Amino acid sequence: MTFPQWRTQARLQHALVLLAEGQPVTAVVHRCGWSSASTFIDVFRRTFGHTPAANPDGRPRS
Repeated sequence: MTFPQWRTQARLQHALVLLAEGQPVTAVVHRCGWSSASTFIDVFRRTFGHTPAANPDGRPRS
């Protein structure tokens, strides 16, 4: 795994924690270091198969 891949995974895991705490997506975007909400949502959807709004408990869906 390259450093950029590792960093993305770490940011996504932190995002899951924040979403589980009930943080709004826009706050999660900024707290996890994403430059835009659309980029975050795109990466989240490609990784987990759904948008962050469809994952309010912060747990990855299978």
